[in-house]
Amino acid sequence: MSDYTIYAIKGVDRGQCDILASLKKGEGRYGWGYVQTADLYQLKKRIEESGWHTLTPEEQDCYQSVLLDFKKDDYVICINVPEWGKCTVARVTGSYFWRFEDSDLNHRFPVDPESVFTFDRNDAEVHPALSARLKLQGRYWRIYLRKEFEALIEAFTKGATGKSRTPETNMVFLAKEIQPFLLDITAKIHHSHPNFALETLLADTFKNMPGVIKAEVHGRGGSAGDHGADVIVVFESGLPFPGLQRQQTCVVQAKSFEGEHWDTQAVADIERAFDRYPEADIGLIVSTATSSTEALDEAIEKLRETSKKPILLLIGADVASFLLRYNRSLTGLLES
Repeated sequence: MSDYTIYAIKGVDRGQCDILASLKKGEGRYGWGYVQTADLYQLKKRIEESGWHTLTPEEQDCYQSVLLDFKKDDYVICINVPEWGKCTVARVTGSYFWRFEDSDLNHRFPVDPESVFTFDRNDAEVHPALSARLKLQGRYWRIYLRKEFEALIEAFTKGATGKSRTPETNMVFLAKEIQPFLLDITAKIHHSHPNFALETLLADTFKNMPGVIKAEVHGRGGSAGDHGADVIVVFESGLPFPGLQRQQTCVVQAKSFEGEHWDTQAVADIERAFDRYPEADIGLIVSTATSSTEALDEAIEKLRETSKKPILLLIGADVASFLLRYNRSLTGLLES
């Protein structure tokens, strides 16, 4: 989107449906325009030439100078239009103009009728921070939450609005905002635990997972002695009843990586581990890279097909989530 400003303006207690109908016809209307001499251009000129005191009390009340700031591509959100709790959005297409023909709402500005849409400010797709700014706060105010506003427009365009906000939907917003920080945490893990230190950290973390019987580091720092398995994890699966549980083995390959993970050596190492440990049921690659690549994904998929075993990839933000959830030493230090 181009540079623009988001304005919230107060709807009026009467004629709210008329405001919505007018917007859909391409004309925004604003209150405090109830005297015939309230044209803002004329009032501004009089103030500049003769001073504020020359305006009558009614003219002073009608002098809503913010409307003169409206420009093409700005957005206006009409609060409590067409009813309490609802908001109506419109994109401005030009400058303010005055036309006195009603008892009020004679301040006007052109809008794009195709841009007009109405939503509930407590909709699940309205970011909580934006929702808070959409509660009445005066005659007008500016909203600086562009990213949240654009997300709302996108959601409306896709037909995703229409559901009430819940604690769970608020948590979705929180998770999205935390995600970039998790990538930063994974980068810190890479910095503080390179190579063999990462293997030890992972083994210690696996030991705290429910159902894990043991987690052991094999070899040191990718030596040939590990036979492709940096860490071997033995865990129980199935229901907790006699005869319904069995032990499974996961071979883990740890890779200290920055940026995208393009190297497929980790997949070759997992394949080597399967050959050395035929009892292994699952292969897991843990990478501190920010993301995978097509080459790595294709290599993993090929090994899944040939080995007939699950091959999983833990990478980027998921590495941070894994440690924060299961590494008691780390969480203990964070809490102290």
